[in-house]
Amino acid sequence: MLGNAGSEEPLILPMEAIEVDAFRRRHENDSFWCGLLLGGCGAQLTTKLYTDRVCHFAHHPDPDGLPHVCGRQARGVASADHLYVKAAAGAWLHGRREKARFDFARPDGAPIGSVVDIRWQHGGLRVHLDQAVAPVWNDDTEPVLGMSVPVDRDTLIRRWYVHRIRLDNEGTTRQVRIGTEAFARPTVWFALDECEMTERGLSTPAVEEIVQARTAPRPSLWSPGKARKVPEPEARAQALLRRLVYARRIESVPVVKQVCGDIEDLTGVDEELQEQLEAAVRHAGIWLVEQDEERRKLFDNLNRAVDEHRPGRVRRLLIRVNAKASEDRTDAESAVYERATTYFESLNDLTRDAVEAEADTEKEAHRAAARVRSTLQRLRGYDAYTPNLRPQVEELVQSAALAGELLTRGEARRVEVWKKRAARGPQEQLRVARRFWIQRSCPRCNAQQGKDCVLVEGPHSGKPRKDGHNERLQLILDERKAAPKMARQQKRKQEVKSPAEPMRPAPEDRAKKVGKKTVARLHHQVPRGDWYRMGCPRCHAGPGKLCDNDDRVGPSEKRQLPHDERLRRVLESGDRMVPGEKQKGTRDERRQ
Repeated sequence: MLGNAGSEEPLILPMEAIEVDAFRRRHENDSFWCGLLLGGCGAQLTTKLYTDRVCHFAHHPDPDGLPHVCGRQARGVASADHLYVKAAAGAWLHGRREKARFDFARPDGAPIGSVVDIRWQHGGLRVHLDQAVAPVWNDDTEPVLGMSVPVDRDTLIRRWYVHRIRLDNEGTTRQVRIGTEAFARPTVWFALDECEMTERGLSTPAVEEIVQARTAPRPSLWSPGKARKVPEPEARAQALLRRLVYARRIESVPVVKQVCGDIEDLTGVDEELQEQLEAAVRHAGIWLVEQDEERRKLFDNLNRAVDEHRPGRVRRLLIRVNAKASEDRTDAESAVYERATTYFESLNDLTRDAVEAEADTEKEAHRAAARVRSTLQRLRGYDAYTPNLRPQVEELVQSAALAGELLTRGEARRVEVWKKRAARGPQEQLRVARRFWIQRSCPRCNAQQGKDCVLVEGPHSGKPRKDGHNERLQLILDERKAAPKMARQQKRKQEVKSPAEPMRPAPEDRAKKVGKKTVARLHHQVPRGDWYRMGCPRCHAGPGKLCDNDDRVGPSEKRQLPHDERLRRVLESGDRMVPGEKQKGTRDERRQ
């Protein structure tokens, strides 16, 4: 605490050495104390700076040199949450011109800080920061529950919603957040400034949506033709059947019993509907017997866990009892619950810390299992390990190690598949235009020519893949690499067949020479009418036929220009007539 032992201003010492230096400079004229409102001894504290471990507050040693003995039990940052709640609530109400009274109540000897009572002229709140005091729902003060305080589903259904509170670290202080929890809805969190006090009590933006959804009239369904009026008993019977189905779905035993009683008291329905009602009540009775058996087993397991001195199991079963059997307990069930609660509260601090650590590990395992399922869902459309998937696969492997046995066999097998892919290293996705690889069949997924590749592994195997498999694309790349080599080999063969022919530079090379005068390319030297007069020695296209586009020049299957081999053959033929000679022969014929 800052200033004195009775102060209400808590501080959090940074854990890093460089931050502790700044903290000391900022508070060089202040003193730090083991606060009485934290359950401390009231002695003065000093800051301990370390570079190899966590920095912390420490007591001054006793005058005789012995270590100081302090009776404070809770030493974590959450042990001062009641003071942060008081400060935040006081500032919040002061901004709304409300004068509030605060009390750190200790009903039934609860430890200080478990409950914070906040009262003002127009209302009041009781903040439960832990499970030491059970919330009372029929009082004039509205309960606000901490993160560890359970609430059963029947209370959520009856009250529509409950409020929760959490505190987050921000520098050397803690900030209050208010959450609204409703049945079948996720908890939505808001800053304290976003909350208001209304006639219903503490209100958040989520409360307004819930109230509006519950109070707004249901839209009527339009249907063509004249609507048929349903008799009142028949309409009530159908409503009771729907309510019974809903009550069984949410596993609410009190609501099921109430609906069954209403159905038995209903009269005035026809024989067919009466049979449906009786069948529904009969099946609901069987379900209630099964629920009673599960409830009996739950309390038997709780009693056995106490006899076997298994504190971790006792804690888990107490949470289940609070969630499923918080009301209408028999005397025997209440005795078992009291016995288990007394046993758990009698544990020493080391045992309780170990149990809480085990519970935290179990919660982390459940969260890790949820992350595994979410990551597997995102990876369902891939069957290869590429560099852009590295972060997701690393998160998957780490979460799977924490989840352990919480994963199903199918999920564990899918994780192993990704582990093997990651061990082989990332596989870079090859890039080839689709119009080229779609003309080939795929050796990986056996996709035929003109068909897209499909996934070959995972739960979505057989569905279309975003890109072609690398095995399919590699065929195109290999052909492109081999094309220059094949061209060189073909050129050597032609040189061997005609060794006496003088070597002349190709027309293409002559056209590319830089200078004032350049020689025209072959398709410029041969008149257009003589292009296709002779067959092509390269693609074997006959006279008058276009050359095949075997070197992928342009998008069509046929070349816009004939092959140079075909044009050279026309140039070398002796029966070709140039345009000037053709005109001279025509004039000679006219003279004759």
